[in-house]
Amino acid sequence: MEEDKNNITFNIYGGSNQILPNATKAEQHFYGDQFAKEALRKGAAAEPPLTDDERRLLVYIEKEESLRNYEAQLAVCENAADVGKVVAMMCENEPLITEERIVKEEFIKTLLPFINGVDKGRGISNLRVQINNAWSERKRTLRNK
Repeated sequence: MEEDKNNITFNIYGGSNQILPNATKAEQHFYGDQFAKEALRKGAAAEPPLTDDERRLLVYIEKEESLRNYEAQLAVCENAADVGKVVAMMCENEPLITEERIVKEEFIKTLLPFINGVDKGRGISNLRVQINNAWSERKRTLRNK
């Protein structure tokens, strides 16, 4: 008895299936909870390369992920006081951003490209005052915990 190698049997039990007799390639992807994280990581869009402004700020920040987080927070600031609060948080969380550094003109200038929502009070001296105020308030809050 000779076996016919062209016979194929499909047993289909539920789901949606498509049979393509002329297909040259078939792929099947199974994503369960143990595979979802890996599949999402591979399929996720790569982060865009850092801009020059982002690289200048990254000098003070340990992780690129943190940089993106701070950048987003600075982008939604509506006034210099909001910027001061974000900088105070950065000072608390980033070892390279010190109490002395946050009021230096060089550091404040690195923040300017990210605070587009701040129309008034974008001057270095006003931002310095607001950063000092926010940092003083943050230190008081931390001491009282």
